[in-house]
Amino acid sequence: MINVLKTRFSEESFQVASSVDNLLKLNFEGSSFLIDHYTDLFGICNQSLMSEMSVLRNILGENSSLEEIKQHLTLYDGINFCKIFQVAVTFPVSTATCERSFSTMRRIKTWLRTCMNQDRFSNLSIMNIEKDIPINNEDLLNIFEKTERRIQLH
Repeated sequence: MINVLKTRFSEESFQVASSVDNLLKLNFEGSSFLIDHYTDLFGICNQSLMSEMSVLRNILGENSSLEEIKQHLTLYDGINFCKIFQVAVTFPVSTATCERSFSTMRRIKTWLRTCMNQDRFSNLSIMNIEKDIPINNEDLLNIFEKTERRIQLH
């Protein structure tokens, strides 16, 4: 079991996770692995980023939460930190969402429903996978009402 854990969670994935954690703590030195990896891709200036993180740490304090950082970034124009912050918060924490989507697709398209067209399958899959997103039923009914559902006979 320990060997499986070591292969699944490599040293590099641990470094990325700890770098993201240090970035969210506004620790420049601790997040250097992540910063060095994306510096060239996004054109990030390391000195400017270090200054921006220092200013944010002085404004927000040592123990700032993710919500405080996000709220402050709407008012703050630290371009370099915004770029690397967006990268850090979009990393998937786990593969559970991907695995759940495949399970959902397997439940939707069974052998009894093999003749389902791709549009219907995609729409049903998205509705089931993203079921935590609230949907306004009135808007949905208005859209459905405006579509032409009659089959034209030639």
